[in-house]
Amino acid sequence: MFADLKKLWLIPAFRTLLIARIISNVGNGLGPIALAFGVLSLEGATPTSLSIVMAAQLGPMVVFMLFGGVLADRYPRALVVGTSDIFLSGFVVANGIMLINGSATVMSMATIAFISGSLNALWWPAFAGLVPEVVPEEDLQSANSVIGLGANAANIAGTVAGGIIVAGIGAGWAMVTDGISFFIAGILVFTLRKFGKTRDTTEHTPSVFEDLAHGWKEFSSRSWVVTVVAGYCILNMIFESVLGVVGPVHAEQELGGPKPWSYILAALSVGMMAGVLVSLKVRPKRPLLIALVAQLGVAAWIFTIGVTNWIPLIMVSAFFAGIAFDFFFVLWQTAMQSNIPRESLSRVSSYDAFGSLVFAPFGLVIAGPITERIGTEQTLIGMGIIFAVVLAAMLSVASVRNLRGQHLEAEST
Repeated sequence: MFADLKKLWLIPAFRTLLIARIISNVGNGLGPIALAFGVLSLEGATPTSLSIVMAAQLGPMVVFMLFGGVLADRYPRALVVGTSDIFLSGFVVANGIMLINGSATVMSMATIAFISGSLNALWWPAFAGLVPEVVPEEDLQSANSVIGLGANAANIAGTVAGGIIVAGIGAGWAMVTDGISFFIAGILVFTLRKFGKTRDTTEHTPSVFEDLAHGWKEFSSRSWVVTVVAGYCILNMIFESVLGVVGPVHAEQELGGPKPWSYILAALSVGMMAGVLVSLKVRPKRPLLIALVAQLGVAAWIFTIGVTNWIPLIMVSAFFAGIAFDFFFVLWQTAMQSNIPRESLSRVSSYDAFGSLVFAPFGLVIAGPITERIGTEQTLIGMGIIFAVVLAAMLSVASVRNLRGQHLEAEST
């Protein structure tokens, strides 16, 4: 691992990108706790209120993701990432200030959440396509692992700090800190704006819809991509609902509030770090088979939250879920970056993100009312069971089970 880091650290652009990702992920650790408990702290707020705000954030991210991919393939990706982070910082800080001065409402927080989700829709495809621009192809898995390791370490710090800040001085201050981290990260990435322009401007510029059609062709020609994305549209609906609504509500009602929930999320992030370390050493012959079987750990974690209030056991389960989650993520990102044409990578990544998240806003919308109706425990148990069933269905597809190695060829469906 240290040899990989030393080699990559000598690449100035990668070094800047890594530092920016670490800084922004401190904020990403703070943000979910600040937003969830900020909403729940509002007078008259219910689990449904939290569902509204979380769905308002994720909904536009799904809707605009495909157009974000087109934008990222047309313009320098670092420019798109940096600009998105800088604008996002302003809205997050504004949200925090309104919580501090008592003027925040569910509607105001939902509005800012909508804007934040729209900016994230621009950020994600651009960042996914930026990494291959700054490191050689043979170092992609190592680069993804190192970025994941640094990001998860920062997320742990942010998550623990978030629980302490929210419980101690309020969600507003945690949100302001979150916004500042995005501003610093955005400025750093903005300095890399010479990277990522992949299109020759002297050639015919296709329309947005031509770009989307080309991205769809690249996406749909690989059955292993389509199968995994189809499965993850359900898995992410469950996972986002647990993180955004059901988990915080359960913590507020049964576990003691933001501090224990932050410890659970920190354990999840520690596991994610461990998953990245595993991905640095383990190069399975059938990466998706192993990675998806490991995802059963995520199902077990969700189930565990529903059947026990013993925090140490939930934290241990979260740790193993984190290992599974990021082990899969690194292998998946590497497969995409290694086998999708670079000039189309952001568009294909946007189809990946769009498909994987398309049901997540719906899950967030219904999570609050379902929780109010049947309780958090039954909701979590049901989610854990469904998660495991979907994984089994994905693994029943031969092209997923039999996928071999890092370098794959496009296959026709």
